Amino acid sequence: MYGLYRTARIAFGSWNKAVEASGFDPNPVLFAKRFVANDGHACDSFAEKVIDDWLLENNVLHERHYPYSNPRFTADFKIGDNTFVEYFGLAGVQRSYDEIILKKRAMSDKSGIRLIELYPKDIYPTSKLKNILDGLIEI
Repeated sequence: MYGLYRTARIAFGSWNKAVEASGFDPNPVLFAKRFVANDGHACDSFAEKVIDDWLLENNVLHERHYPYSNPRFTADFKIGDNTFVEYFGLAGVQRSYDEIILKKRAMSDKSGIRLIELYPKDIYPTSKLKNILDGLIEI
């Protein structure tokens, strides 16, 4: 996806300008558009809503925005006592986002937390959540 992002920035000046040129409304602030999952949880993206809804449909108890050892960072989902699930939708797109991913990995390793990483390819065009989450999560 980074190639597409970079190409759009070169051709249009920014990602949002490319989105506007395509006839869509840009999302000027990162994570500005919120979605509500079927269980009422506020989600930062449509992909997080998809994950949250999958967890609900599969009777997996979960919490949203659970703090890491450094409370400045939160996990998208906490399951059980020892599992964090993160949707890294902007991996490879923004350098600062990739640095956050590295910090979250380090914090989970140091704390002994199991970190399940999900990416756009795990949800689109076909969901692979069952394959990824089914065997890893104890309900």
